[in-house]
Amino acid sequence: MIDDAKGLKNLTRLVFLCHPFAWEVQFRLGSHDLDEYTWGGFSGREILAMERKVSRRWPGKIQKLGPEEALVVVTMGITDCDGEEAVIAPVVKAAGEHLNRRGLIVRSRPDPAESLGRLIKQALLDNGYTYDPSSLITEAWGQSFEGCAPNYSGHAAAGMGLPLGFPMRYDMTFPDAPFAMTAKFIERVPIPDTDLSLYLFEGQEGRPFAIYFPGVVRDQEPTRYVRFSVDPSQVEFSTKRGEAQTVSFKDGAFSIPLHVDGSGDPIYIWGNGITAGELKESLTNIQPINP
Repeated sequence: MIDDAKGLKNLTRLVFLCHPFAWEVQFRLGSHDLDEYTWGGFSGREILAMERKVSRRWPGKIQKLGPEEALVVVTMGITDCDGEEAVIAPVVKAAGEHLNRRGLIVRSRPDPAESLGRLIKQALLDNGYTYDPSSLITEAWGQSFEGCAPNYSGHAAAGMGLPLGFPMRYDMTFPDAPFAMTAKFIERVPIPDTDLSLYLFEGQEGRPFAIYFPGVVRDQEPTRYVRFSVDPSQVEFSTKRGEAQTVSFKDGAFSIPLHVDGSGDPIYIWGNGITAGELKESLTNIQPINP
């Protein structure tokens, strides 16, 4: 590990873990009844079992982080007396024992903001660590894949000065979309010269689908869009709940808003009679645009 001129130790990688064990916390605290709750055709017990396949990976992965790597855990912000602390204890324990001052536990705020990133940056400095925004390797874990994880990590990235944000590592996240819970994740495709990533999947029935997310989300910025050309008969759009969504088609191209939770429902793009490779080709040739 290299020390900078101020005696600070430089980090090479930073993991952002958002709202760990979110479903388990809600079931444990009674926000949802485990035996009566259903979502997208799944029972509460089925959702919890699927979530645990992901959440049980986190402590082990934390224990493998190296001496130049750090972790930021953003909790759901529920008070200790409500029991969140007991649910997330495996992550907190792994971070405390293995990372010590390289593991930060931050209580969530009701709405994500750039100030979260400034808080994280200052806490790292206070603990003796710094980073080079142009070379720091970043990734996001946690929940949900198309909700709080990109929203909170994107705002944090803006406050930390990270130009590409925290690309989500899908095997370490859990989605809200029921169809994504059982889908095969194919790959994340970074869009050159932007902070955007395209995440590509194949559903259980073999149909490809994808979703865009920005890596950096600034306070009160207007909705950002991407524009791509594809035969309208080859794509359909839906919300994460599987509801049909209409997207503007003008001058031979679609303009899709880059929504994350808190700014609107994110839009999934479904291939219609085309392969995952063909969908990827169409969706990676884009023009980022403003409203």
